[in-house]
Amino acid sequence: MIDGLILKELRLGKGLSQEQLGSLVGTEGNVVSRWERGTSTPSLHYIHKLSEVFGISVDCLMKGESSDIKERSVTENKGVLIFETDGQRLEVPATLAFAKQFWERVDRMLDFTLSERQKNSPRP
Repeated sequence: MIDGLILKELRLGKGLSQEQLGSLVGTEGNVVSRWERGTSTPSLHYIHKLSEVFGISVDCLMKGESSDIKERSVTENKGVLIFETDGQRLEVPATLAFAKQFWERVDRMLDFTLSERQKNSPRP
């Protein structure tokens, strides 16, 4: 299952509206809204499309883990942020401060998600 908060952070990190993301994966913005709020879950077809849009593996998207992200960097060049992760590149007009805040929020969300899963998983 995809964590809606992580999906929202990924979408915002790419500077996309819900409508734009919906268009990229072949659905409507209101469907993306439901995914982010957790009232519905994307089908496998859309999960594959989302992983392509965000440049992350399906496994990473499903688990909300960054374990398969080996390298990650952010540089700023003339007001454009360049995010690079495992050979994927995304250029976003913004500031380096925004990039740092974005990665810090994603890291906190991943840590929280993992700790919640560990608390809620049955103990052997």
